[in-house]
Amino acid sequence: MDRIGIITFHRSYNYGSILQAFALQKYIKENVGEAKIIDFIHREDFKQYHLFRKYLYKTYPTALGADIIYFGRNLKRKRAFELFIKKYISLTDKRYKDYNQLCELNSLFDVFICGSDQIWNPDCTNGVEPAYYLQFSISEKRKVAYAPSMGHLVFKQDELNQVTRYINRLDFLSIREKSILPLLQRMTDKEIKVVVDPTLLLEKKDYIEIMYPCTSSGYIFVYMLEDSLELIEYAQKQSLKMGKKIVYISKKKRKQYRNAVNIYGISPEGFLSYLNAADYIITNSFHATIFSIIFEKKFCTFSTKKSFSRMTDLLERLDLKQQLYHEGFLIDCDIDYRIARDKLNIWRTESIQYLKESISKT
Repeated sequence: MDRIGIITFHRSYNYGSILQAFALQKYIKENVGEAKIIDFIHREDFKQYHLFRKYLYKTYPTALGADIIYFGRNLKRKRAFELFIKKYISLTDKRYKDYNQLCELNSLFDVFICGSDQIWNPDCTNGVEPAYYLQFSISEKRKVAYAPSMGHLVFKQDELNQVTRYINRLDFLSIREKSILPLLQRMTDKEIKVVVDPTLLLEKKDYIEIMYPCTSSGYIFVYMLEDSLELIEYAQKQSLKMGKKIVYISKKKRKQYRNAVNIYGISPEGFLSYLNAADYIITNSFHATIFSIIFEKKFCTFSTKKSFSRMTDLLERLDLKQQLYHEGFLIDCDIDYRIARDKLNIWRTESIQYLKESISKT
């Protein structure tokens, strides 16, 4: 049985990041082979989750005050995510913070997988990070990209040059967003597949296994990754119209909401539980959109400056583009999930075939 090492954003205190890592490892372990996530922590990506973000204090002195004010909430979040990792993520015995240390992993694994999440987004890693392109892996090892994201379409020329070198050293290539395919395909003669985000490799029953009972019901779940006054106003309008409370996740209290509860710091299991129990979901998060689809909820997805392409790609692929917010959007309309379910099953099957073949082929 192949020993498989996965490198991704697995320690971010971000629901999408942790759940995609969980899903990819779970699927591989149950269907393909032995898998561990390489406990590599990228300093640039992780520093935003420090309880005290010292790197900000010189430029933004008010950040210290914010870290003090929100210390209790952030500590709760940290503990919830670390407990989830301890319970559900199988890590390498050693933690790596330096790219040069990763070469020793060649003696531990037969196959390396990079992905998913925005590991190929230079904004997240302060430049192109060779670790997330498996550049530490020797030629005898299979190197597979599974659904990495680049985040956007505009890059510096030196970044494009690096990416071109790196992806041509990989054995199998796939990406998460169709919109990035033309850019990458110009860099290589290798075939590039567009595959599902790892969270879509699993089904609803797989997530129910780790949820805990949600005591709330009859609410609108609101989850913003990027501040949007338009989203907040729409959520409040629907709350008043339907007479339903808002359950939301935010470091700061949203004073615009009149009947709401903030569950900031909830665990990843709790995040899933609240999504599953909601009557409606309003979000500008890619992964909250995904779980709205998995749980077949009535939902509305707002655009963002940084991640709108991935929302559009996903919803167009599943014939759900009508769930993107527009003026006059009616969230209470029924959604016929039969077409989306069929399209997702086909796409999931193709993605699983790519994953299995890329891992097993020499």
